[in-house]
Amino acid sequence: MIDVRIVSILLTLIGWSLALQHCPNECNWSGRCDVHRGHCSCYQGYYNADCSGDCGCAGHGVCKTDHTCDCDDGWTWSTSLHKCVWECNCPHGVRCMGPGICACAQSCKYGTCWNGQCECWTGYTGHTCSHYNPLTMPNRGVSVGMNLGGLSYYSSEVKFVDVAKESMEWITQRREGAQAHQWNTQEEATVAYDDDGYPKRLEDTMILVTLMLRGGHWSPGGNYTILYDGEGELDLGLVHVTRVYEGKGRIIVNMDPGSGGIELKLMRINPQNHIRNIRVILPGFEDRHAHFPYNPLFLETITRYSEFRYMDFMHTNAHRPEPTTWASRRKQTFYTQTGSYGAAIENMILLSNMMGANPWFNIPHAADDDFIRQFAALVKSSLRPDLKVYLEYSNEVWNGIFRQTAYTVEKGTQLGLDSHGNRAGMKYYNQRSSEVMQIFQAVFGNHGNDRLIPVWAWQTGYQDYYRQALDDLGNRTRDFKALSITGYFSCDGAASKHKAELPNMTMSEISDLCALGLSTQENLYQHYMDVAKNHSLALVMYEGGPAVMEPGAISHGTSNDAVTTKAIAFNSDPHIKVNVMAILNAWKRIVTDAPGNQASGGLFNYFSSAGFPSKYGSWGMLQYTGEDLHSVPKYMAVHEFITKQLGHDVLGNKCSFVKSGNLAFGCFKPKNGHSWKCGKSYNHGSAWEYLPDLPGQGILSILDGYDSITHTLFVRTVDAVGVNQYHVTNTNHFNWTTTDSWDYHSKSASRHVTRSLAAGDYHHLATAHADCVYYAHAPAPVLG
Repeated sequence: MIDVRIVSILLTLIGWSLALQHCPNECNWSGRCDVHRGHCSCYQGYYNADCSGDCGCAGHGVCKTDHTCDCDDGWTWSTSLHKCVWECNCPHGVRCMGPGICACAQSCKYGTCWNGQCECWTGYTGHTCSHYNPLTMPNRGVSVGMNLGGLSYYSSEVKFVDVAKESMEWITQRREGAQAHQWNTQEEATVAYDDDGYPKRLEDTMILVTLMLRGGHWSPGGNYTILYDGEGELDLGLVHVTRVYEGKGRIIVNMDPGSGGIELKLMRINPQNHIRNIRVILPGFEDRHAHFPYNPLFLETITRYSEFRYMDFMHTNAHRPEPTTWASRRKQTFYTQTGSYGAAIENMILLSNMMGANPWFNIPHAADDDFIRQFAALVKSSLRPDLKVYLEYSNEVWNGIFRQTAYTVEKGTQLGLDSHGNRAGMKYYNQRSSEVMQIFQAVFGNHGNDRLIPVWAWQTGYQDYYRQALDDLGNRTRDFKALSITGYFSCDGAASKHKAELPNMTMSEISDLCALGLSTQENLYQHYMDVAKNHSLALVMYEGGPAVMEPGAISHGTSNDAVTTKAIAFNSDPHIKVNVMAILNAWKRIVTDAPGNQASGGLFNYFSSAGFPSKYGSWGMLQYTGEDLHSVPKYMAVHEFITKQLGHDVLGNKCSFVKSGNLAFGCFKPKNGHSWKCGKSYNHGSAWEYLPDLPGQGILSILDGYDSITHTLFVRTVDAVGVNQYHVTNTNHFNWTTTDSWDYHSKSASRHVTRSLAAGDYHHLATAHADCVYYAHAPAPVLG
């Protein structure tokens, strides 16, 4: 007898197979296929039932009735090539570097070319960015560094303007069949990928899915541009989408990701020319994303730090693979920079180069010698010459919650370094740390004496354990320049020792607990400063900041909701500002200003740049990119410290000018003047007509650019702690409007905006009327 259930299953499978139909010629991979009707919807620029007709638009125009293309702005129709090509009005001998974008007549030595002029990295000036002037750097002489937040699809720190770089790793779904409603069918291992992680083919019913900008309210709404190479079909989910333009290789969608984020789906792939190099670009940044990959709003929040620790950026904790080889490292072209392989080294070098911030690299625990050697060679050849390099082997290898701890125990035991597991791990850490530093030193040669700062770190809270580890290091201390500790403060155990009373305490009472615990921190700093001196080493902090949270949440996930709620509230309350400032002042007095500590030590490395609070801690200084900085007490404390205690006056360019033909605009302090002015000149700066004063309380005005199409000026005012306010005006009437930070950067990124000239490259605009001198010891701005 035939089993009725088998018949039912067979009929269902037949129904599914009938439901899916192939479109004629797969729509020539130039249109969307409705698999239920077998009907093609052609992309812009294609026609015929099977989308076989090509108008030559290539994603940058629409078909005309004669089957040629009406090309987009910046593109023009080429009769000989029968397609749209870049259109540029460049000086003789200067090529296009993009649609409507000219290259530079001379190369930019320490900067990036954009539309005919160089945009210099922080600290470099002049027409070709070849002159180094540290007096122009907002982080000059600053003893505060920052642990940058990690990369993930749910990160609240939007680092890249191409948000696909922070997308989730692929998962598989099915559009039909028994698995059609599963979020993840977990078939990723059955898919064949290219070297950059893009699928080379998909089964008929399989879909590949990734997420980005998920889980927060920090991403802007507007027209996102999706670019890709190859052929296939993309779709979007989780967010309401209005398709503004859909061409082959280029899609523009209007959406507001909000808290839901973006779901990107690969629906079909041409196995002969698979989809690859997918970019999902924030509104306004299509023109500049390839040359300026970092979100300018993110950059503004980190511009005053003298060092970036890339521990989370590199996914140092539980870094994979084991062993880590140079061939297996994450490359810039990989489809995402998230995951346990960490981000591309080149991305970290570029960020440090742009911002003039010393990099702190955490070498992966399982890196082989060749990886370390190649890493060192890349840093030596690519990092700008004025920067130093902090080096640390892995991160907290004593901490049992991390994979690297087990790894060092395994390696130390295999090598017979000690019969006790933890001691074997400690001894392997010492051995491998020394080897890592020696490899870097060998690659750098004599240059390493001035540029490399090898760092040794161990568990700060257990001073005798720290001593034991340092004793085992012995004369290998010669391979290091600095000891490193943590600098967290828990406010006398507010969420541990005082957890019973914490939910009912006022913010003032919790702040008093912080003050009560200050002497304990001071004693800790002094103890390790003495240890460092006794070993002829400097002292630095690898992580520090407020740690008002339940320790049990991290160690075994237990927490009390009332304690968590109060701890989170205190971390964003104005009372915490004075406590953060007190810790910074204590560190400066005891460590930074200690005799002999200035060359390699004294660095206070805050943890971390951004992140949403939870029971596991309120570690992020900011909760999200785009947050009102004046509303963040921890941010204000650190930046008031930088301004007040370090006497720091450099907040940006002293003068900024835009030249557009005979017309020029500028923001500067007039000679013999007392306040900042913005003006326009029709005679190359011989005379200036001052514009109406800008709104706000900024002590410095910076002109970012001029849009000759919309006649818009983009100007930032900067206050004493480096926080920007954004203003625009139409040059036909000069009524200033204060605008949103996302909107400001989105619009000023247009290729129609002439950017300000490089510092020092003023075309004589400042000769007679502007004071553009940088002073080595200028008085610090007065804080209100």
